[in-house]
Amino acid sequence: AYIDSDGREQLLVSRLSIDAVGSGKDHTQKPHFRVAKENGYYFSPVYFRQESEPYLSLSLRDQGRGKGITVAEVNLKFVREEVTKIDIGQAGHAFVVDANGLLVMHPDLSLVLRKTDLSTHPQVAEAQTEVNSGESTNLGSVTTGLTGQSVLSSHATIDRLGWLVFVESPLNVAFAPLYHTLIRTAILLLVGVLFSVLAGLLLARRIVQPIHALQMGAARIGAGSLDHRIDIKTGDELDSLSNDFNSMTLKLRESYDNIERISGLKRYFSPHLAELIVSSNEKDMTESHRREITVVFCDLRNFTGFSSLNEPEVVMKVLEEYYAALGKQLLKFDATVDHYAGDGLMAFLNDPLPCPDHVELAVHMAMAMQDEVGKLLLHWQKRGIDLGFGVGIATGYATIGHIGAGDQFHYTAIGSVANLSSRLCDEAAGGEILITESVYKEVENIINAESGGKLNLKGFPNPVPVLKVIDLNE
Repeated sequence: AYIDSDGREQLLVSRLSIDAVGSGKDHTQKPHFRVAKENGYYFSPVYFRQESEPYLSLSLRDQGRGKGITVAEVNLKFVREEVTKIDIGQAGHAFVVDANGLLVMHPDLSLVLRKTDLSTHPQVAEAQTEVNSGESTNLGSVTTGLTGQSVLSSHATIDRLGWLVFVESPLNVAFAPLYHTLIRTAILLLVGVLFSVLAGLLLARRIVQPIHALQMGAARIGAGSLDHRIDIKTGDELDSLSNDFNSMTLKLRESYDNIERISGLKRYFSPHLAELIVSSNEKDMTESHRREITVVFCDLRNFTGFSSLNEPEVVMKVLEEYYAALGKQLLKFDATVDHYAGDGLMAFLNDPLPCPDHVELAVHMAMAMQDEVGKLLLHWQKRGIDLGFGVGIATGYATIGHIGAGDQFHYTAIGSVANLSSRLCDEAAGGEILITESVYKEVENIINAESGGKLNLKGFPNPVPVLKVIDLNE
């Protein structure tokens, strides 16, 4: 039927009654007109025409000027035929309930005609609870079916109508393929075990002598005879194992040759970084050279006052905890430590080993340091120790190399970038990370920052624009 904007019926077409044009029948108080005119559409509850066939009335408001309402009464019998075609195995079936839990589609039409209410049925109630809470996982579950037997069930919603489509299958039918697979797997495992036992008995008679040779060779290598070679030519895994032993002894000899070099580098770098330098096979890495680096300078706020008012044992305990927290991050990011000065620390990245993203890693390391030291600050506050932590970061070229005399050397970076980082650290308040514009240009896509204005820094003739790191963006 078509109803004009005033609620008067203008056209009726039906296969069950006489067609009518311009009847003017009043529909203004009927929900299919009122609700559709307000919301744009309307779906009625399921009803039964002459108690024989389920119907659904739906309305749709026009988009044109008149904004009349088109009403259609749909026989759900045809939809039911589609539902019954769903293949759920030998004994499974599908059914549909409306938003009120009324059975509207089922292979057994008599259940539908009896207007079966399934709102309290465990399967339906649980599904409606999931839909109402918005936490539906769309996974199957084991529940009680309509006939009272245990079934594997799943459901899906029909948008706007609020209906639920259920599919269920008896457990013995649903799990039958699984049972068959388990049986086949068990048989295959048993056969595999038997074959393994037979193969083991046959192979054991062939590997005693090679194993003895391996045992003797391993003993000699363990005793320090790194020139010994194990010679086994069986063409199997034992042959490969002997080659691995020979390769191992060669690498052990190379390792011993590198011990002296590693020992020298450990005077400058962390053990991990020293080993990386040795493995890179680059020579004279500690000789004076020029390279772009990113310098991170950090220290504690109010430390001078704290150290003057407390016993040395207390001060050293705080520094021990402080540098233990920083040390974890320095090792994690393979930073080179330039020097420690009381509560101050200078470290840099991209030397001696190159690091393409050294600016980004420096910012990440500084934020990780803030997190680690922040935990310590809270712990110290409980002990009456009020300190802060500031960081300055700058990037640029510096002259890098070792300085010193005799057996005491110091690997350091010299240049304005180191001084600038130190000055930024001096200006940083507790909890702040100050960076230069050149650093921000490299990491602006990964951090949120705000302007810190222009600062007059000692040793720099012109004011230096700085930024404060807020946090990482998403």
